[in-house]
Amino acid sequence: MTPTYRPAPTVLAGLTAALRPHAPFSAMADEDLDRLVSASRLSYYAPGDIILAPETHRPEHCYVIKQGSVRGERPGGAGPATALWELSAGEMFPLGALLGERGVTSIYRAAQDTFCLVLPTAEFDVLIERSPQFRDSCTRRLAYLLDVLRANVQAEYVSGITSRHGMATPLHALVRGAPVTVAPETALADALATMESRRIGSLPVVDPDGRPLGIFTRQDVIGRIVLPQRNLGTGIGEVMSSPVIALATDATAADAALMMAQSGIRHVVLTDADGRVRGVVSERDLFQLHRLSVRELSSALGRAKDLPTLVQCAADIRALSYALVAQGVGSRSLTRMISSLNDRLTERILDLYAKDFDLSRLRLCWLGLGSEGRSEQTIATDQDNGIIFAVDDAATPEAAVRERLLPFARAVNDALDRCGYPLCKGGVMAMNPKWCLSLPEWQAAFARWIDRGDPESLLASSIFFDFRRLWGDKDLAGALRDDIARRAKANPRFLKQLAENACRNRPPLSWRGEIVESEDASGAEGMDLKLYGSMPITDGARIFALATGITATNTQERLRDGGTNKGVAKSDLVNWADAFDYLQMLRLRTQHRRVAHELPPSANPNLVPVASLSDLDRRVLKEALRQVRKLQQRLQLDYP
Repeated sequence: MTPTYRPAPTVLAGLTAALRPHAPFSAMADEDLDRLVSASRLSYYAPGDIILAPETHRPEHCYVIKQGSVRGERPGGAGPATALWELSAGEMFPLGALLGERGVTSIYRAAQDTFCLVLPTAEFDVLIERSPQFRDSCTRRLAYLLDVLRANVQAEYVSGITSRHGMATPLHALVRGAPVTVAPETALADALATMESRRIGSLPVVDPDGRPLGIFTRQDVIGRIVLPQRNLGTGIGEVMSSPVIALATDATAADAALMMAQSGIRHVVLTDADGRVRGVVSERDLFQLHRLSVRELSSALGRAKDLPTLVQCAADIRALSYALVAQGVGSRSLTRMISSLNDRLTERILDLYAKDFDLSRLRLCWLGLGSEGRSEQTIATDQDNGIIFAVDDAATPEAAVRERLLPFARAVNDALDRCGYPLCKGGVMAMNPKWCLSLPEWQAAFARWIDRGDPESLLASSIFFDFRRLWGDKDLAGALRDDIARRAKANPRFLKQLAENACRNRPPLSWRGEIVESEDASGAEGMDLKLYGSMPITDGARIFALATGITATNTQERLRDGGTNKGVAKSDLVNWADAFDYLQMLRLRTQHRRVAHELPPSANPNLVPVASLSDLDRRVLKEALRQVRKLQQRLQLDYP
């Protein structure tokens, strides 16, 4: 019989402390966490003990692992060979069965000496209603962990920029004019009218002495007024956020930025020595101190007159990526911003160099391939590009047009190299005659890849099928995209070969669910986040798009549109998108750390030493890799 007992009062504090470092318990209210611990019993499971087995009815308990680990196994077998995943301290199970009010479908077995808090289902249901953090963690799982991790990463990056220009500025220097405040009894209609007329995004609520009681912001309007259908005669004190997070006016911009990141807020109230409100500083105010912004950098790229200026702009793009993480920008938006700025830089180089070559009477289109074609570039990226051209004069050989274009292409490729985008080691560049082709030549190349499906063709699909027009005649790119979509959709054998290729690189998880590291060419150890993480998701999304005629190239759009057309469950698509976001952000963070010499040198910019990650990062990485496995399993079902 499994040893079980009710913890003594002196033990309850210890159990609570053991859970506190883990999400969501770290964010739960004290009374909610106390209720969870008090309502649970502590159970011990020896290695190999079955905790839960498949059944038809809803489980009677929720299990929280205090110590040890629990392995999930397929029914009908036993031991490591049937292992699906492994859960560790701080994780809960079986959430899917509890939320879906169904029986469990896997075997839950203790992988080592394991202690679990066993919570009755009735109390689980109460906590789902009582605690937003507990509910979010149970219903959104990976998304919730990403929210927690994103806040931690933002705080880390904010700390890293505090020494940069402007972040030592005292906050009183950012205040413009006297503060606009209201009393708690002020009607919502009057408060909203004040915010609109004064063009302000926040409104401190103060007592008669001018001390802050709360704050109301534009972000609160929908959730606290519109959706609950609040009467506009309601006093603003009923909907304000309280207590107020405030800083003294002599605190620095760095202090405010760090507080915003740690607390997940966008406004900080400033108070004087007597505690009276003296103003409000917003996130926008802080980051306007930086010289760089997406809009300013985009304008600078458009004004650049020579290559040295563009070289500086390219360095600024890489620096901006760090500041954007500090502002809380997610990887989906961040990689698109980086790609957009890289697009602008490439366009400007093409504009400048086009003047130096005879391109008259030529119709051509410069293509971005690979990650640039998907708008998913990080800061460590080489070049992948090509040219499509049209031959309108039947008497002009294609080879003659190509000879005119190749010197231009080489000049552009060399300029991009000067800007920090290295020449492609595989030669996938417009200056290579193989990738400077007429529209019919490109169509023939794609038709050959689709028809053959050999290893070379499958490799080409991961680069060339994601092309996007960057400069020149968009009709040429559009015609090629339409031709590819038609051919690929009509060739199920090719799609099956793509699926087999996408499943080739399995996430490096051991039977115990641990991440297995390997060595790169330089002898550095770690896990390749691109090869085993983001790339299989990109490959799967590409297959969904090609199979359903979707012409988008971005992975998130392909997942959403192509996956929906394939009939994939929305919950799976959301989880795969979240996993991809995390893997992309971890790749970027790893590249930032290498630039800052915080990680040992590696020939592979995507290699992360697992031991260098926080406990939360390792937990999220394992879950993201499980989602990669699940996507690969879906491909195997679709293309057996």
